[in-house]
Amino acid sequence: MMFASILVGPFRHLCLWLALAILSTFAHSAPVNPNLISMVQGEFVETTAPLPPGEQADWRPVTLPDVWKINHASADGIVWYRFRFDYPALDQQALYGLYLSRLSLNAEAFLNGEKIGSGGAFAEPVARHWNRPLLFAIPPHLLKPRDNLLMVRVIAPSHSQGMLSPPQIDRLEHLQPRFEEARFVRITLNQTSSLLIVGIGLLMLSLWWRRKQDTAYGLFGLAAFVWALQSLNFYIITAPLPTPQWELFVNASFQAIATLWLISLLDFVGIRLKRFNQLLWGILILSPLTLLCIPAPYFTDVTDFWHLVTMAVVMVGLALLAREGFVHRNKDARLLLMTLSIILLFAFHDWLIHTNLTGLTRLVSGEEYLMQFSAPVLFLIVGLMMTSRYVGALNNYELLNQQLEQRVISKHEELNKNFEQLQAILKEQATLEERERIYQDLHDDLGAKLLTLVYRAQDSNNAELARSALQDLRDVVSRAGTEHIPLTDAMADYRIECEKRLSDVHIQLAWLIEMKADHLLLTQPQVLNLGRIIREAVSNVIRHAQASQVTVTLSNHESQLSLTVSDNGIGLPAESARTKGRGLNNIQKRATLLGGEVHFEALATGGLKLCLQLPLQAFAQASH
Repeated sequence: MMFASILVGPFRHLCLWLALAILSTFAHSAPVNPNLISMVQGEFVETTAPLPPGEQADWRPVTLPDVWKINHASADGIVWYRFRFDYPALDQQALYGLYLSRLSLNAEAFLNGEKIGSGGAFAEPVARHWNRPLLFAIPPHLLKPRDNLLMVRVIAPSHSQGMLSPPQIDRLEHLQPRFEEARFVRITLNQTSSLLIVGIGLLMLSLWWRRKQDTAYGLFGLAAFVWALQSLNFYIITAPLPTPQWELFVNASFQAIATLWLISLLDFVGIRLKRFNQLLWGILILSPLTLLCIPAPYFTDVTDFWHLVTMAVVMVGLALLAREGFVHRNKDARLLLMTLSIILLFAFHDWLIHTNLTGLTRLVSGEEYLMQFSAPVLFLIVGLMMTSRYVGALNNYELLNQQLEQRVISKHEELNKNFEQLQAILKEQATLEERERIYQDLHDDLGAKLLTLVYRAQDSNNAELARSALQDLRDVVSRAGTEHIPLTDAMADYRIECEKRLSDVHIQLAWLIEMKADHLLLTQPQVLNLGRIIREAVSNVIRHAQASQVTVTLSNHESQLSLTVSDNGIGLPAESARTKGRGLNNIQKRATLLGGEVHFEALATGGLKLCLQLPLQAFAQASH
């Protein structure tokens, strides 16, 4: 608790620095001087010449910012940039400067043939300015109102990514504050947070040394030292190793930090997954090995791949923390989840800058790397959490015991619920099997007898009645267990039946489907009722109409489904108009069951027309 109180002050300061860094990153204020020259269009040439190339060189146009990985995939080593510009607002009494906000890896500049500044060594180890802006003062009287020529030499050795943002020329008094702000955010904050992280790492290692069974403390302390070493890449100019070896160390360190972080933090909140930890150790080992063996042209692509794999593994860790935090109500897990989520978001932002993927760069705000500002907060938060854990250890064990009992009760209730659901499913399945058996017996026994009646009937009416009963039985059996049947499929079956019946008595059938909505679904009762209405209407034509043609039309208008059956026979007799027979009454009843209404019309040309109107809302809609 004493150490926790000691860390409160630095923690607040670091949070303020983090807020300042993020605000500085996302703040894009308009230039104070409207005469600021920002050179977006220029020319470039690949050459190792130490002095500016002449007109005979193979100059090609280029638009800045220029990322070699995207625009010049074959570029490796040194590239010269050339910019021609006028500066009509020149004041000979003022001091001017050249500002390079972002470049990689080192640069020097020549204005009108004279060297005005250099970032340092162009030989290994090459001076590193990938995260450090450069500001060169322009000697008096060198800048001219017209016909100025700026040459910038940029070096990006093997295993590094070359790039250059638009050079800017303005008064030195305007450029100096921007340069100092960028240097403070990118360099000073990193140096300060690295010192705090080293202190936290020493504390964690000392706790582990006293209690070696708590490996989480040792791993987290080791992660703090790896981060501090990796953070050197943000602010040192001269690396202790040549560029290829240094880039390998820096990029592989991300996998080491993620592995040590996840294993220690998951262990800290009580999550111990052997296979997941083995996966993390495997990534830690394979990453540097593959980077060591891969050819230089593919180095950055492989690093991008490993960083993406690392972020994916961290997302798995976040899922584990989320389960622990919200399911098991672990406050420490929720706090770590929130912190790691921010770090992962910033890491993805930095990965987009590093990869420069086409179509995704618009998700990046500015050109600042953000993960360097968020990770130190994690170290401080975890330092406070780990040092305060000793005080609340007993309470945590009691809480875990209560949570365990609650989980047992919850699982017991879940098993009981699953057992009841299983019993209901088994009962329903037995019911369906018995229903299918009855349908099959009806089809095999009663169906055979009805078929015999069809062929032994003494007159056509009895044969037609037996055929109709047989068809009803087939409809019930064939559609048993089917929840919904498309209207178009049902009408196709009805058409086949009607064509056969009418052709047997030499009556022509005209079948018209004029549907605007072809996705209606019918339940089994709706199919049976609609089919029996059509069958009864056709039977009446065969028995009574003395017709030579029948027309069946199905259409829909607005919210109504319309079915008409018309013939060219003798029409409805006068006595039938007053008293409907059983068949017509059955049609009326089935129309009512379908939620619609039916009426009969005598046609002027002779014959009868049955009109059935059904509401579309009575039918289900098929999903597309």
